[in-house]
Amino acid sequence: MISPAIMILAVLVFMIVLFLGAQVWLRYLGRGSALALHAREMVPIDLEAFENLIDPEEEEFLRTSLLPSEFRRVQRLRVRAAKFYVAALSQNAGVLVALGQAARLNPDSEIAATGQEIMQKAIFLKVWCLISYMRMEAALFFPEILSPSNKLANQYMLVSYMAASLPGRAAA
Repeated sequence: MISPAIMILAVLVFMIVLFLGAQVWLRYLGRGSALALHAREMVPIDLEAFENLIDPEEEEFLRTSLLPSEFRRVQRLRVRAAKFYVAALSQNAGVLVALGQAARLNPDSEIAATGQEIMQKAIFLKVWCLISYMRMEAALFFPEILSPSNKLANQYMLVSYMAASLPGRAAA
């Protein structure tokens, strides 16, 4: 059996390698490629429905209202649905990384700085999506112990609002 400390260390090493790989990929990504990548439409996400799925109060209500076996069944269904949202958030985070990279190359220093911040926050969001997805995988096996984190939707809203403000600033 693998100790929890070794598992945590392995996950951290994996995340660091993933982050460094993303940095190298972004460094060598051509400007035209970045523009083509962020030109894809982002996947529409119903954040209200996603937040309802991962709401701790909703989970506690279900835990107290249902029999333990029924709660585990319902919680597994909720986690499976939330995994689809996390996959969409991760895809959109990739688009936001490309948008930030393209904006970072803008000659206007304010837009370039905003692009840099969007890119960094979107990379962080991508990593957070990976962590959330792994937690949800574990929650499928232990639905009474683990539940998804509700911080993901807030981080996504922050980055997407920053990106939404970018085109108006670029036109000014």
